[in-house]
Amino acid sequence: MADSTLPGSHSGPATIVQEGTRFKGDFISSCPIIVNGQIEGAVKAPAVTVNNSGTVQGNVDAKTIACRGTVSGVLEADTIELSGTIARNTIVRAQRLKLNIESTSGRIELAFGQAVTIRDSNFPPA
Repeated sequence: MADSTLPGSHSGPATIVQEGTRFKGDFISSCPIIVNGQIEGAVKAPAVTVNNSGTVQGNVDAKTIACRGTVSGVLEADTIELSGTIARNTIVRAQRLKLNIESTSGRIELAFGQAVTIRDSNFPPA
């Protein structure tokens, strides 16, 4: 997903939570939400992007979620891309999941509720 905070990188309007802004409560938007600041509460939008400086604590419900910042809670979307900081006990529910994460304190645990197919793995077989 492109960095949607850059001019021309998204089409149409977007709700932007700027760095230095802290919002507490339910956050609902009919257009994509770009988080450079902090949201504490439930978030619902067609798309949610949490950039490097962004933090979301709470449940996120969207068609697509991209996170390069920090998230905790329940993430629910058709497509989720995670490459930021994922808090302990965060739940991720998605049809398509792209991960680029590493643990800073032990192993990462993933639990699958149903069978999945892994495509285009960059890891060599063990």
